[in-house]
Amino acid sequence: MKQLGEVAVEYDYREPVYTIGIVARKLEVCPATLRIWERKGLIKPKRLGKNRFYSKCDMDRLEYIKQMLQEKRVNIEGVKSILRTTKCWEVKKCKLKERDSCPVYLRYGHA
Repeated sequence: MKQLGEVAVEYDYREPVYTIGIVARKLEVCPATLRIWERKGLIKPKRLGKNRFYSKCDMDRLEYIKQMLQEKRVNIEGVKSILRTTKCWEVKKCKLKERDSCPVYLRYGHA
């Protein structure tokens, strides 16, 4: 939980709060690129009507996708294959302390 002045704000890594424009700007890609990645099955943002909303978790995944596509020159099918076999804590590079409180890691990490 973070303190902002007198108001305590709970941070939820999976809460979809970022619009496509904000995500595109932060990742330095255009919104059309994010829509293409969604159509190709690389990401599935939360939808409210026609609007897409992304979480911090989605943004970490998108950064990883962008790196694979643009820097490592992996094609979309290759990225999909890598994402199916890569654990989220490997993408996010979580520290052991973070993993100990992560419900996904606790459920699937010890297998």
